[in-house]
Amino acid sequence: MNKRYRISPEGRGPDPSGEEVRRYKDSARLLYNYQQAKTLMHRKPLYRDPKAFIALVILVLLAVLLSEISDRNEPPVEPPPSERSVQR
Repeated sequence: MNKRYRISPEGRGPDPSGEEVRRYKDSARLLYNYQQAKTLMHRKPLYRDPKAFIALVILVLLAVLLSEISDRNEPPVEPPPSERSVQR
């Protein structure tokens, strides 16, 4: 739904007329939104849906694997030459 807001320094505009209010009242749409929210709230959790749970586990394992690989490939940090001569 596209909403257009008008913000002006003069303050609020005139209140909507009764006809405008009736035009935007839609009880069927309100009931539909309520039914959708009610069904989404009571749907099966991820850990009980086997396909979604396996996909989630695979994604997590892939992320861990990639982070481990990136940590192994980093060369060890060597101190600058000026510090090496001081330590001797």
